[in-house]
Amino acid sequence: MGEATTPVLPSSVRLTGSTRYTLAVGISKAVYPRGARTVVIVSSQRAADQQLAAYVAGSVGGPMLLVDTGSVPAATASEITRLAPDRIVVMGSRAAVSDAVVSRLSAGRTSVRVDAGTTMSLSQKALVAATPTAETVYLVDVRQLAAAPVAAATAAATGSGFLVVEGARPPSPGALATLRAVGARQIVFMNGTSGLPTSYGNALRSEGFTVARLAGADRAGIADSATAEYPSTTTRGVVTASAEATGFGSPAATALAATTGQPLYFSGERCLSDASAAVLQRRGDKVLVVGPTAQLRAEVETGKGCTAVRTTRQDKLRSSLQSALNRNSSSSYTVTVREVGGLGETVSMGGATRREPASMMKLFAAWGTYKRIERGAGSLSTRLGSGLTVGECLREMIWMSDNFCHTDLVHWIGLSQLNREIAAAGYSRTAYGQVLRGQDVLYAGNRTTSDDLTNLLKRLEEGRLLNATHTRHMLNLMHTQLFRSRLPNGLPASAYQASKPGSLWVSGGLLQADSAVVRSSSSRFVVTVIGAPGASKAGIRDIARTVYSHFNGSFGAAVTHSDLHVRTVRNTPWYRSSAGGTIAGTIPSGTPLQVSDSRRHWYKVHWRGGYAWLYYHHVRTNLRY
Repeated sequence: MGEATTPVLPSSVRLTGSTRYTLAVGISKAVYPRGARTVVIVSSQRAADQQLAAYVAGSVGGPMLLVDTGSVPAATASEITRLAPDRIVVMGSRAAVSDAVVSRLSAGRTSVRVDAGTTMSLSQKALVAATPTAETVYLVDVRQLAAAPVAAATAAATGSGFLVVEGARPPSPGALATLRAVGARQIVFMNGTSGLPTSYGNALRSEGFTVARLAGADRAGIADSATAEYPSTTTRGVVTASAEATGFGSPAATALAATTGQPLYFSGERCLSDASAAVLQRRGDKVLVVGPTAQLRAEVETGKGCTAVRTTRQDKLRSSLQSALNRNSSSSYTVTVREVGGLGETVSMGGATRREPASMMKLFAAWGTYKRIERGAGSLSTRLGSGLTVGECLREMIWMSDNFCHTDLVHWIGLSQLNREIAAAGYSRTAYGQVLRGQDVLYAGNRTTSDDLTNLLKRLEEGRLLNATHTRHMLNLMHTQLFRSRLPNGLPASAYQASKPGSLWVSGGLLQADSAVVRSSSSRFVVTVIGAPGASKAGIRDIARTVYSHFNGSFGAAVTHSDLHVRTVRNTPWYRSSAGGTIAGTIPSGTPLQVSDSRRHWYKVHWRGGYAWLYYHHVRTNLRY
C-alpha cells in the first residue's frame, strides 16, 4: 500500500479532542508533524471498520482520520491538506464512505478502497493488503469485538496480521485462504472460549497451524497479556477507557498504539487496574492517555493502580475532613464516608464510636419494617393499633420524623426481633434500648455509629438492602423529607440527596446529626455525621461541602432549603394545645409554616408567636426537590 512515514512518539501525557474527529486529527498532528505519505480514512459510524482501519494505518505507517458517509468534517479536510499524502486508503464500502467523499479527498492523489460485504470479509482483504506476509495472525470473534483493539494494535505493532472470524462455525474457506495467502503459521486467539471455542482451535490445528490463546478475563486482562508480544524497547503505554467498546476514544487509541508500536491498555475512569499498573511498571513504560478527562480522569495519568489511587484519595479526604473538624472544634463529630461505585473510597473518623443517633435511628426501623413486609408478614396497607397503616406510619416517621410512629413500627416488628436482625446483618454496634409502647421513642437509650448508618444506606443505594420496590420507596421518603438544614444545605442545588437527620436535647446541649445518600453526575456517596452535644448545623454543612467537593470539585453557593417546611392547601382549622380538641382559629390557604413536632397525623407548627396543631391532610411540602 505504499511507503510508510516514520511516526513521532508524542511526549505529552494526554491526547484529546472535543469530538472523535478532532481527537483523530490531534493524534495525526502529534504523530505525523511533518506529513504522511499515506492516510487511512474510515466512517465515523462503523465501529468494526475503525478497528480494521487502525490496524491498516499502523501497518502502512500513516494516520487514521474519520469522515461521515457523505461529507468530510472541516477538521479532517484541513488535516489531510496539511499531511499532503500521496495515497488515500478508504476502509469500508460505499455505503460507509461514499464515492463523493473519496473523490473530494483523493483529488490529485492515488486512492485505494478496501471493500467487502461483511466484517469478516473486510478483515480478510485488509490483512492481505496491509500485511502481505504475516507469520503470526491474531484472531477475534465477530460476536466479541471488545478485544479487537488489542488484536489490531498488537498485530500492527509487531508486523503481524489481524483477522476477524466467526467462531461459532468452523473456519471458513475465505479465512483459511487468507491465512495461507500471508504465510501464517502461528494463530493467536484474543477471545475466551465463549468466542473462539476449543473446537475452532482444533480445526485450525488440523489445517497445520499452531494455535495459542492470550489469557485474560476481559479485554483489559487480554491487553495486559498482549504486552508480552511486544519488544522490551517500548517506552509508552497507550491508555483508553475500558467502559467504551468502540466509541469516542478507543479507535483513536488503537490507531495511536498501532502506528507508534506501543502497547494498548484499558483503564477505568479514575485508575488503571492494579494488574495493568504492575505491567506498566515492570516494562518501565509511561502512560499516554487518549480521550477527555470526562472519560479518564487526571489520576489515570499517574499510571498508578486503583489501590494506590484509592489510598492517596482517601488520605486526601481524611485530611480535608480533619480541617473541617478543626474549623468546627466547639464540638466533636464522628464522620463516615463511603463512595458507591467508583474507587469505593472509605473514610471513617471516629466512625466506630457508639453515640445517641436521635432520629437517624428511624432508618433501622424503616429497614426492619420493609424486611417484615418482604417476609410476607404484612404489607404497607396493614393497619396498626394506632389506626394508621404501616405505609402511613413509614411516611410520618421518615418524612415528618414522627417519634410515635417510630415506636409503633418498632413494636410491630418486635423490639427483640429488630435488635436480632440488626446484629445479624452486621451492624454490630447498633441496638435499640427501652422503647415503651405508645410512647415517644426519644431517650430510650438507642445507640449506633456513623459506620453502621453509612453501611446501611450504602447497601440501600446499591440495591442490596431491600427489593427494588422498597428501595425506591425508602429513598423517595428520604429524598422528600422535610428537615434539610444540615447535610442537604451543604450541597449544590444540582445534587440529589436522600437524607435523614436527627437532633435531640441531651445532657450538655443539643445533639445534631445527619445521614445522606448523595448523587451527582459524576459520583455517588453516603456520608453520616453524628455530633456530640453542642454540635452545630453549620458544622455539618461544612462537612457536607468538604465531602462533595472531594468527589466533584469545588462549587459556589450551596442550596438553601427553607425552614418553612409545609404549606396549607386550604383554609385550615388549628388547635391550640393538643392534637384535636377545640378549634382555636383558621390558618389561610397557602400559608408556609415551620414544623416543630408531630404526633402521627397531627403536626405542631409555629404560628403567631406560639404553636398550632394541624391535621396532616391540610398541608403539603413547601420544599423543592
